[in-house]
Order: sequence, then C-alpha cells, then structure tokens
Amino acid sequence: MRKATTQAAATTAADAPKKTRATRQNAPKKAHTPPVDVHLQVGGQDYDCAAIVEMARADYRSTHKTGIHSCRVYIKPEEQVAYYVINKVEGKVDISPVEMQ
Repeated sequence: MRKATTQAAATTAADAPKKTRATRQNAPKKAHTPPVDVHLQVGGQDYDCAAIVEMARADYRSTHKTGIHSCRVYIKPEEQVAYYVINKVEGKVDISPVEMQ
C-alpha cells in the first residue's frame, strides 16, 4: 500500500507543467509626441508661454530647495505679470513680450 501512494505522488509531480522562464515581450512603442511651442498674442504683443513657465520655476527655485511637484501659471498680459502657484507657494514674475517676427 505504501508503494502506491509514492507512485501516485510521483506521477502527479511528473504530470504538473514545468516552470519555464517567462520571456519578456516587447512593449509597444509609444508614438513620439512633438514638442509644443505655445505663444499668446494680445494687443499686438507676443508672449512665449514656455519661457514664462521657466521664469516662474526659476523664481521658485531661487527661494526654495524642494523639487517641483505641481505648477500652475496664470498670465495677465494687460499687467505684464504672470502669477504662479508651485507646491502651494504663490509668487509672481514680470514678463515682457517677445518681439514679433
């Protein structure tokens, strides 16, 4: 009787599928997103929005050493000022229009 249980255990182990190393499948490549260049034109003036965002970030970094986790920029061209909220810290930077070509 003891022999039968040993043989049954041996056959179930042999019948079980063998573990194999999973092969990595190539992830589908993401489509390349071209860079976006945003300009705001108001009253004959042209403002480069990317430059304004960088000015706000630079102003924040000059006084804070922590990384930037959130960034909102509000542009008021009639006052030539951009207000920002970065990591719940408010500030403002003076902006100047870009010369139109």
